[in-house]
Amino acid sequence: MIKKNNKIMVCISPDERQREIMVCELAVRVGLAVVRSDARKIMKHSIYDIDTSLAYFVLCHTFNFRESPLTTQRLYELAARGIAVIVGVKKLPHEYEILSEVFYPEQL
Repeated sequence: MIKKNNKIMVCISPDERQREIMVCELAVRVGLAVVRSDARKIMKHSIYDIDTSLAYFVLCHTFNFRESPLTTQRLYELAARGIAVIVGVKKLPHEYEILSEVFYPEQL
């Protein structure tokens, strides 16, 4: 089981299918689901499919840090409060690396 830091857990892969598998695997490792198929049921495609004001956790496999700075700030606030935030991205901008816990396909 992975200890959850107060950072956004970021799965980096250019392949969308690979990101989905990685997000599901992390959800299992932090205890949000028992198996990957359970995690797939609670995961959303985009961050805009999640009401972040009411969320107990955030799981999405397609996210862009530069698309909406306000949404990115909201995710960091959720993570800082101890809420599990796991997102998949194609690439992570350099300025967000310090605030993120990064995972690559080889690690999972």
